[in-house]
Amino acid sequence: MRNGKCSKCGSATVVSQPYGIGPKEGVCLQVGVLFQQVDTMSFLCTTCGYYEIYITDAKKLSAAAQQWPKVPVT
Repeated sequence: MRNGKCSKCGSATVVSQPYGIGPKEGVCLQVGVLFQQVDTMSFLCTTCGYYEIYITDAKKLSAAAQQWPKVPVT
């Protein structure tokens, strides 16, 4: 979606904006025992309605990578 093409239907009708859902302060991500607000970028396909949201705060992504359990590859 970040390349302008929908990853579900293949359409080139993707729009984007920061904070697409939730308040302008972003969404909360649990890092350790605390929930911290993080900035997000949202992408929406206006053809099929598929929606993706990405966290754009590199520090918080790094913290989550160290603290959250990894999903096993199947």
